[in-house]
Amino acid sequence: MGVYVHIPFCEHKCSYCDFHSIVVGDAESFSRLVDSYLVSLRREALYYRELWGERPLQTLFFGGGTPSLLPPEKLASFICFLRQELPFTAEPEITIEANPHSLTEQGAEILASAGVNRVSLGAQAFQDHLLQAIGRKHVTAQIAESVGMLRRAGIENINLDLMFGLPGQGLPEWRDSLEQALALEPAHLSCYALTLEPGTPLATWQKAGLVQLPGEDEQADMYDLARRLLQRAGYEHYEISNFSLPGRRCEHNLLYWHNHPFIGLGSGAAGYVNGCRYVNAPDVQAHIQTWERGQPRYVQCEQLTIDQQMDETMMVGMRLLEGVAEEHFRLRFKVSYRDVYQEAIDELAARGLVEQVGGRLRVTERGLLLENQVSAAFLR
Repeated sequence: MGVYVHIPFCEHKCSYCDFHSIVVGDAESFSRLVDSYLVSLRREALYYRELWGERPLQTLFFGGGTPSLLPPEKLASFICFLRQELPFTAEPEITIEANPHSLTEQGAEILASAGVNRVSLGAQAFQDHLLQAIGRKHVTAQIAESVGMLRRAGIENINLDLMFGLPGQGLPEWRDSLEQALALEPAHLSCYALTLEPGTPLATWQKAGLVQLPGEDEQADMYDLARRLLQRAGYEHYEISNFSLPGRRCEHNLLYWHNHPFIGLGSGAAGYVNGCRYVNAPDVQAHIQTWERGQPRYVQCEQLTIDQQMDETMMVGMRLLEGVAEEHFRLRFKVSYRDVYQEAIDELAARGLVEQVGGRLRVTERGLLLENQVSAAFLR
């Protein structure tokens, strides 16, 4: 069980991004906004402390936006507050997302001293022209520089985010990105296909014919190349898009894929507490004002039925290459998934998309490329 904190601040909006974030203004107004936002996060954390009780928390994840835009002293102070006020274990996994150009030597040391032991760097690509094409602010050289800073600060558990299917990206550029990433010996790699979200600049440009994206077959080749190169280098392919060295899986994201509860804090954050799935309003000022009154403001809040919990457990669990263990499902819900989903399982198996191996239902090699269809089959 863990805590997710949304830090919705960015220097600018990347052309492919539809996450909740706001572009920061001048330094003085940004500093005031950060202070007010952190106060509201503290109040929100104390509210959920009462609902959560003493169940131990093993992970803390700061996503965004760009968490590394916050002054490291302020972020470190907030981390210490959370560890003091919420029932974290002695050594939780504490992750922050960061852009390569937003880290400093001193900042990395401050965060490490507060307990940050995992950093996810938004590398995306190792060619400057591709970074520019998707609106990233860093350049390739800053990726290795940031990895060095983190390691000198004592943070060895480093993830690199990479993207394929970018405008103008071919298989040679993708191979080069993978090889340069491997040369840095990260503990973890996430490889995501570019998704065109409606309303983003990149989706608009693509629709107008202003940018050319790799086709589905070429993207499938890119995904296959990543799997082959990373597994050959000793990385475990444990989730559709994620690879890790042994013992370095992202414990926080495993909470989601096992459909376990977690506290979500911040503007636009989602959480899953006491069987209730909720989403906070994606409005920073509203979040600040809401917690001045001491009550949450949701855009969605639903007490899940057992049927919904079972559906979600199967849907997210099938993203894991090990799949869903029948024994675990039975312990949790008092029935086998075969009692509930036999027809869907038979149909998927007939199409060669899933298989039963060692008491687990998992996707096949073919099913990896059609995982959305696999997950959707368990939604009743």
